Amino acid sequence: MVFSILGPVIVLAVIGGIVALLVGAGRRRSTGAGGIDSRSVRRFFQYLLLFILFVVVAIGLSDLLGRLMGASTSEWPVDSSALARALAFVIIGLPLAAALSWWTWRSHRADPSETDSPLLTVYLTLMTLTALVMAAASCQVIVAEAIGRTRFDGAAAGQLVAWGALWFAHQSGTRRLLADGRDGAHVLLGSLIGLVMGTYGLTVTLGASLDLLLRPGVFVRPGAVLAQAGGMLVAGVLVWVWYWAMTMIRRPRSDPWLAYVLLAGVGGGLILSLVAASRMLWSVLVWFAGDRLGQSATQYFDSTAVESAAVVIGALLWWYHRTVLGESAAGRNEVRRVYEYLVSGIALVAAVSGVGTVVAGFIEAVTPGLDTGMTTQNTLLAAVTLLVVGVPVWWVHWQRIRSAVVADPIAETGSLTRRIFLIGLFGVAGVTAVIALLTAGYMFFRDVVDASLGLVTIRSMRYALGVLLASAGVSAYHGSIFRQDRAVPVPARVTGPESVVLVGADDADLPRAIRRATGTRVELWERLEGTSGPWDEASLLDALSGHAGQDIMVVADGTQLQVLVLGRRRR
Repeated sequence: MVFSILGPVIVLAVIGGIVALLVGAGRRRSTGAGGIDSRSVRRFFQYLLLFILFVVVAIGLSDLLGRLMGASTSEWPVDSSALARALAFVIIGLPLAAALSWWTWRSHRADPSETDSPLLTVYLTLMTLTALVMAAASCQVIVAEAIGRTRFDGAAAGQLVAWGALWFAHQSGTRRLLADGRDGAHVLLGSLIGLVMGTYGLTVTLGASLDLLLRPGVFVRPGAVLAQAGGMLVAGVLVWVWYWAMTMIRRPRSDPWLAYVLLAGVGGGLILSLVAASRMLWSVLVWFAGDRLGQSATQYFDSTAVESAAVVIGALLWWYHRTVLGESAAGRNEVRRVYEYLVSGIALVAAVSGVGTVVAGFIEAVTPGLDTGMTTQNTLLAAVTLLVVGVPVWWVHWQRIRSAVVADPIAETGSLTRRIFLIGLFGVAGVTAVIALLTAGYMFFRDVVDASLGLVTIRSMRYALGVLLASAGVSAYHGSIFRQDRAVPVPARVTGPESVVLVGADDADLPRAIRRATGTRVELWERLEGTSGPWDEASLLDALSGHAGQDIMVVADGTQLQVLVLGRRRR
């Protein structure tokens, strides 16, 4: 089983290494340092072999430790192949891994440039996350058995010790070798793993508890379900606290940080709540006005408790990450725009799905044929559910966006987030419409060839036609918005320097604002000594004028701006 889990991981490690090799070669080529060299190829196979050796050692050590802790004791005399494999993995693999690790350490001490290799970043990220997932899975099993008061699983305990030790060693190496911020992907993915595991465990635990409270005589094996969910919750919380609460939340609000909070936290929580709320509302509507398909209340509302828990947990995730954004989402900045467009886009998908389902339900009601899925009543109720859930959320956030456009049309219509949103909608709607058109065309010509063209053909095309009409409506409405944006007069762009380095107070939005106003490449270096107050964008733009085509540095000293013209050697 371990091999089936880690096989794709090893393949991913190979692919990640190749990508890092090509990225590093591209960077060197762009700086005139050449492409792939022998050292890059050597590093690739060096870290790939190190990854495989550590995985092999962890597998063997897990088996041996599990046996020592009482796993499958009765099978030892007959399980000779597994024992031989574990011994070979540890006795042969461990010295090889130790020797290669020692040689790698020596090479880093002799040549500090080895630490700058992107292949080292890929190796440490993949190895640490692989060990993390395996250790978390073992922790989940142990906690579940402790809650359920079943037998002690020595195999899971052995895996936890082996993979936990491997994670700790590589986590320490990551903190030391990638202390310059290159561990961002590792910390972000670790936070995401903990968030997903914790959310799933909390949702199932709360749902099972509600089910046990409301239907004590119906819930089958409540102890086993609660134990498994509780184990997942504990493992997920431990991972999330370590990576997010103790590490990532304290870091500067970079683009990956915002992507995690907005996409995984705000977006993920909203989607979880909307989907669960839609399911619950649809179930209630069908129970009172639709076709129950002969089910009793106990059978019909079997998943209501878990869905209720998902609504609460999703709303909690949305509220927490919205609160974490804090001042970043206050005012009218790019973070606020990303948040509003993200939420309105998610709600728009639900609303448009409802429109498409209305069209499909109407065609289903007026054309002859047999229902192969939901009945016509249930289809129309599903459409009503999607509209009731999606339209209010979309309307509230879209009205905020429209108000912002009225208040400052130049800044809003020129926003990168707005352009990406509109163009992305056109792209998604276009692809969806093409797929729906091809599907409808296939059904039409199939019946033409079979000489069975009629109202039944339109009925078979109902979902494709619903998607096609809904996509056309989205494209038409947002196309008019796009044309209105293009009619907004754009002020002439200030001709700025070739590049700008800002030295002063930290302000994540300032480089983007200067880049948008001048088209200049901008870097911001935080000043750790001296006094530097908050940046004044208007004064900074005035200071940049008159330096077209130059490379300059602007140093903030109190309220004064010192402009230094730099010279670069041109290749």
